[in-house]
Amino acid sequence: MALGAVVGAWGAGPASALAAPPHEPSASPDPAGTEAKAAIGRAREAVRAKDYARALLHYEEALRLLPSAKLHFNIGVCHHRLMASQEPGSPAYEAERSAAVTAYNHYLQAAPSAPDTDEVAAMIRALGGTPLVDDPEPWTIELVEPDDVPAAPSFADDESSGWSDGSDAASEAPAIAPPVVPPVAPTPVYRGRFGVFVPVVSVNPRQLAASEELRPLPTLGLGLRGSAFLGPRRRVALGGELALGTQPVSARARHRLGTSWAGVLIEVRHPLRDGRFEIGGGGVVGLGSQGLVYTGNDRLRCAVGREASRRNGLWSGVRLYAAALLGRRRNHELSLRVGPGLAAFAGGTVARMDPDESSCEGEPSAFATLGLREGAALSATVDIGYAPRF
Repeated sequence: MALGAVVGAWGAGPASALAAPPHEPSASPDPAGTEAKAAIGRAREAVRAKDYARALLHYEEALRLLPSAKLHFNIGVCHHRLMASQEPGSPAYEAERSAAVTAYNHYLQAAPSAPDTDEVAAMIRALGGTPLVDDPEPWTIELVEPDDVPAAPSFADDESSGWSDGSDAASEAPAIAPPVVPPVAPTPVYRGRFGVFVPVVSVNPRQLAASEELRPLPTLGLGLRGSAFLGPRRRVALGGELALGTQPVSARARHRLGTSWAGVLIEVRHPLRDGRFEIGGGGVVGLGSQGLVYTGNDRLRCAVGREASRRNGLWSGVRLYAAALLGRRRNHELSLRVGPGLAAFAGGTVARMDPDESSCEGEPSAFATLGLREGAALSATVDIGYAPRF
């Protein structure tokens, strides 16, 4: 009996050993993956609270621990929504817009065959950037209308995407090193401009054409113009301009007409789609002056010296405006302005050339003598200008 028990125990021992599964050591948890999931969870909580700045920090932390294409996308969405909370055209707005384009392009580079590639590329174009699917070279940020900027898409880990808890952060895309892409500098926002312009002005064209002494030539001059950009989109330019001009004829042969003005300038400008050009309109209102100069021998009787007469008055004009923005930072403006105007001048001064002051009393001014009547005068202005923006 005892022997049988021993034999039975011996026989059962090997069978039990064979039936028992071999012991397999459990796989050690991945600390980076665990920390990445925790960071994604914190990011989702921040998104629910609409704290996109905090969500951005947690998504960037998860990306450092476990690179994933979707994390690039979510970082782009964070920047996109932060951009929408800034004043359009402000430095913070442009910085977030640039960062959103960069992150979306990182997503395209990390997941080139993703099903939403076309949608993300269209989003990049709408934000003023160049998708990597269009151009693999470093891109630039173009100026865009704030009204044309689309709303930010949903995050890739919300309830509708199937990636609700971050558990497949590594499985959605292969682990990759973050793409090396040059940083994109935000488009600078300029506060104003100051520069020079060359005006060509025709004043009193019909009266000049009827005068036997004066030639019907426009005045050619030089001016200074400066303005500050105002408003939430920096579309309104408010400033002033000063200009001096004269007819390109010899004052020794006949009287020469000179024109000058100083006024307040206001313009509304509209950037075109690519940001390299602008169009707009506005006007100037101020004071104007005209002078008649003659250095020949046959002077008018009541004119003494080089200037035969001068008259002052009001000056106004309407301008149509077009400009090209040059340079890498688009801070060099080359502009063209055209438009009609209206001036109102007094009769003009009468000089006293005789000792007897009454000898010229009642005499018409040189303007009236030469056929330029006092009162309203039509004008037309064309000018080409250059102004650095700052």
